Amino acid sequence: MKLLLSRAIAVLVLSILLVTGLVVFGINYVNKASTWAQYPVNAHLYRDGLLKVSGKIYDRKGNILFQIQDGKKKFSTNKSVRTSLMHATGDLYGNVSTGAQVAFRGRLSGWNIINGAYRFNLKNNTQGHDLKLTLDSDLCVTAYNALNGRKGTVGVYNYKTGEIICMVSSPSFDPENPPDVSKDSEKYSGVYLNRLLSAVYTPGSVFKLITAEAAIDNIANITDAVYHCEGEIEINGVMVTCPSKHGDVTLEKALAHSCNVAFGQIALELGGKTLQKYAEKAGFNKELKIDGIDIAKGTAEISDAEGGDLAWAGIGQYTLTANPLKMMAYAGAIANGGIGVQPRLIYKDDNSLIPNLSLNKRVLNEDTAQTLGKMMRNAVITSYGEDNYKGLNLCAKSGTAEVGEDKRPHSWFVGYMEREDYPLAFVVVVENGGSGSKVAGQVASTVIKKAVSN
Repeated sequence: MKLLLSRAIAVLVLSILLVTGLVVFGINYVNKASTWAQYPVNAHLYRDGLLKVSGKIYDRKGNILFQIQDGKKKFSTNKSVRTSLMHATGDLYGNVSTGAQVAFRGRLSGWNIINGAYRFNLKNNTQGHDLKLTLDSDLCVTAYNALNGRKGTVGVYNYKTGEIICMVSSPSFDPENPPDVSKDSEKYSGVYLNRLLSAVYTPGSVFKLITAEAAIDNIANITDAVYHCEGEIEINGVMVTCPSKHGDVTLEKALAHSCNVAFGQIALELGGKTLQKYAEKAGFNKELKIDGIDIAKGTAEISDAEGGDLAWAGIGQYTLTANPLKMMAYAGAIANGGIGVQPRLIYKDDNSLIPNLSLNKRVLNEDTAQTLGKMMRNAVITSYGEDNYKGLNLCAKSGTAEVGEDKRPHSWFVGYMEREDYPLAFVVVVENGGSGSKVAGQVASTVIKKAVSN
């Protein structure tokens, strides 16, 4: 009897272990099967480590950006398009982790959890699944050319639908004729990095938008307050300097002329914890995925900052780093009455103009967004030059971010168009470019003018 009982217990234990193992495998299969299938050792999908089964990649207008013909990777027939969109499509060897060939390889291969690696594309009788991106290749070429060989990035997206219509990163190269990047490491430094999605930079004065938002929400009568600028101010032994003496300035004028003295004092009034809270509302330190692609977080560790450190944080310096796409999305939220619409790269053929509402969220108070938008519009009219952006109804903020080590500052320009027919927000970063309004602002002007003429 004891032997029978022992055997029964053993069988029960083994059965429990078997069922548990099957459950664990089932959960892992559902969650990770796509990742397992996409490993380059899978001979059904890869040859010599390269994807051999793939649908085509198109831009939003139906232009072919990438395809596999006779087992070989082929990109656009236009060299300028190939180069401008290399970070969007990826290169020959999968070095661009955020490129569509790598980031969306599950979709392109046609893999699904039911049929595995043998999903048949009924449209063209081939294996794999076609992919349409939200990008406009003509606009991307214009943006890449506007950077004129300088390192940096340009992004443009529809702040109503979330569609990213422009995404370029420089340096780049023709993916059908890749150079030996090791022979010119300076020229091709960071060439496989998509700077819009994966880079972070000192934000400089574009962060003043976040400081201004916090001030509007938390400092009574801030729009009527007056700050005096003599070109510099000493705070606890730390000198905060301005490019010029601005005299008496309101918040609106301080934003338009990017007065460091005023914003340094405003940061002290707010305190580190409040400024930290608003930075995180804007996406700093937060995880974000665009169609499954991880976006660089950016960092704000200013809760305990005091004195001169806190003043410089409110100006956009100190230890702050910002991701360009997140700053573009923040500008889009201002334009959209405080509602942030999730950016996306995959074009939705059905109801393509309807955003995924579950991903939208309130980023700013509606009244605050309207006030901040008016200030950004004023900055263009009174500081950056309306004639430079004629007919665009632009609202913007420039940034000239100091990076030390005797290097030229990074040039930023972020903003949006206040037009119902073109609800577009944008960001431009030119590494070591100098003046934000003069350098990045000129790139933005070229790109946005192209966007409205397309």
